[in-house]
Amino acid sequence: MLAFIQKRNYDPGERLPSERELSERFGVGRGVVREALSVLENLRYLTRKPNSGVYLTAMPERVSLETLSLFSEVGIELTTDKLQEALEVRRIVEIQAVQLACERRTEADLQALQAVIDRFDAAMAGSGERTADLDYEFHMALFSAAHNTVLTQMVHPFYLMSAHRRATFFADNTVGAVSNLQHRELLDCLRARDAQRASRVMSAHIGRVESALRISPAQPAGRPALRR
Repeated sequence: MLAFIQKRNYDPGERLPSERELSERFGVGRGVVREALSVLENLRYLTRKPNSGVYLTAMPERVSLETLSLFSEVGIELTTDKLQEALEVRRIVEIQAVQLACERRTEADLQALQAVIDRFDAAMAGSGERTADLDYEFHMALFSAAHNTVLTQMVHPFYLMSAHRRATFFADNTVGAVSNLQHRELLDCLRARDAQRASRVMSAHIGRVESALRISPAQPAGRPALRR
């Protein structure tokens, strides 16, 4: 249903096909359609109005962040603009997190970060683990060191929505080597509790990802004449 809505490029607040029409389109019972609509309504992506129909939300800014994660999980690519916005937010959140981690990290946090770095080195040498997964683990361990659960919950969807592109990014071992070198620098900053240097290193680290994950300009948002 997400793919269907995206492909037809509905405007915010626009009415979607009825449950019956969606049921016929997808070849499933109306109960299945109703359940899918409930999920998307809970994510504030859709609105159902009694005796009126189903509408795309009129206020996209209120859509749950988890909706973007759902797009990624079902294989729908984010638009260029949406990806860039997500990377901007990730930069802000990660710089704040590394500053807090410098203040709050424990010895256990440092050991956990070092363990991921060591596994990353082993993966580069052919251990079989994916460096993209280990990069994710390192950053989640860094957020754990900030000891702020809300920050961790906030950044997690950004990693989900860029998972495919990050896997491509880390397919190049030279990319992984530079990333893990920067991971070591970040760990050194945490050991020294040097928040200012950590912010600079994290900014450069995220900047590499931003450059690598940039995709070609979004396709023109033309609306097909046929909606059904």
